[in-house]
Amino acid sequence: MNRRTARRLAQALHDESQRALAQMRIPGHPKPYFVSQLLRETESWQLEGRFGALMRDHHDVDRNALVDVRVGSYRRDQVRNGGVKDNATDLESFELLRMPLGGPSDGLRHALWRLTEAKFREACDDLLHKKAVELNYLDENRKLPAFEKVPPTVDLDFASPPAFDVDAWRDFVVRGSQSLKRFELVRDGHLRVHATNTVRVFASTEGTMVAECTPLRTVSLHLWVLSPDGWSIPKTRTWFTTSDDELPDLAEVRAEMRRLYAQAVAVAQAPVIRSFAGPVLLEARPAGLMVHEALGHRLEGDRLLAGQEGQTFRDRVGQEVLPFGISVRDDPRVRRFGDTSLVGAYRYDDEGVSAGEAQLIQEGRLDGFLTSRSPLDRKHRSNGHARSAHHARPMSRMGVTIVEAEEPLAPDALFAAFVEEIRAQGVDYGIRILEADGGETSTEAYDFQAFLGEIEVAMRVFPDGRQELVRGVDFVGTPLNAMRGIIGVGDAPAVDNSWCGAESGYVPVSTICPALLVDELELQSKSMRPMTQYAYPMPWAKP
Repeated sequence: MNRRTARRLAQALHDESQRALAQMRIPGHPKPYFVSQLLRETESWQLEGRFGALMRDHHDVDRNALVDVRVGSYRRDQVRNGGVKDNATDLESFELLRMPLGGPSDGLRHALWRLTEAKFREACDDLLHKKAVELNYLDENRKLPAFEKVPPTVDLDFASPPAFDVDAWRDFVVRGSQSLKRFELVRDGHLRVHATNTVRVFASTEGTMVAECTPLRTVSLHLWVLSPDGWSIPKTRTWFTTSDDELPDLAEVRAEMRRLYAQAVAVAQAPVIRSFAGPVLLEARPAGLMVHEALGHRLEGDRLLAGQEGQTFRDRVGQEVLPFGISVRDDPRVRRFGDTSLVGAYRYDDEGVSAGEAQLIQEGRLDGFLTSRSPLDRKHRSNGHARSAHHARPMSRMGVTIVEAEEPLAPDALFAAFVEEIRAQGVDYGIRILEADGGETSTEAYDFQAFLGEIEVAMRVFPDGRQELVRGVDFVGTPLNAMRGIIGVGDAPAVDNSWCGAESGYVPVSTICPALLVDELELQSKSMRPMTQYAYPMPWAKP
């Protein structure tokens, strides 16, 4: 989609939302006071090679719309619990999200009309249900406004979607995956390229019209090793950027393939640990994962409006939640860190609000939250962090999360502090986590307030500084203990570009974090069951 088409679409969305506001009526039910329409057009390419064969070659263009109809007033409307759970798939509107692929036309207007009509009826139903619930349960947020009114913004200038050389990348996955055949213990693997150009066009009855293009590029290398003793050891390396220029060439992929294979073989021979509690040194990327899971999701402001949430930090503004000298902020306007592009960056969120900095923690004290237009207090101002995917209502989410410290330690000094902590605690060893891949957390009140990180590579470090590779565990913890247990911070932050899943869908996020030393963290056994070997050799195995 080019800028000319985006401008025409923005005007069409604006006109249709204004028409809906002026004419939508159901006798006996409240009128709409706000309508917004967000059109997302995504062009995507997916390529996959396995052992020199092209397994997937897919190109697609998709358009869908996210329509918000609010009934009542800015003071009180149908949205409950900050909209955290507004992601149902069994509603009529869910079946009407697809939009025509052509430009502004009667076909598009018809599709928007059907979707907006359905959203209006659902909004009226939600308001009735909200009133019914309040017959039995107190609404703790009744004194807060329902929705923040914001001044209109018009900005339809954006960089055009970058080209994608599908022929070159098709050759890349075929030739690159061919190299997997060189490794004796690899039983499966692939090399994938996934490229998307997404253009978002937003218009609302407040007069806002904005457009933005987000290109995302991913190269994913995966190999699966089955060790002689039956251990399944998957290894994955992902390059996730906003530019083709930052993706690896074949030489880099093959070098990484050799590294991953050597690492997998070494892990297969490493001693197994079933559990552990003690000092842990998390290198930069695993540390960023811990901050994201243990802290970040609990600073999403909309969760403070949801009664079913644990709300760990609700009443702790101004109180110490991290050791003194550590600060955390989230600023989606930051587009690069060194030579690395940040996939969590954006100019406008999914409520049409300009992205802004959220100062979360200053020198250890809680300063604020990630916010959308759902007010947390009477003087509420959104800092532009409302995000969603597909049909879910936007809620406050992380974008570019940055962890900083006043007195960071060089790597050697941080490791020395780690060894000293092992000696001081009198334990047999500590754990150094070098690589972790993915995690999860629970924030709801009825569940345990805990988080988990999946360890890829870890070493146990003895009191004399000696290190030994280990396998079989993941790190777990409770958020307050883990965060307050930080006793050292490194001086070499690293970027972790990844996808984050929550109630409003999967969105790209970036975390910039240095290594962290924690005085006590718990490790638990991985879910693992040894496998039997295959009945006969791979087709190209030597006799």
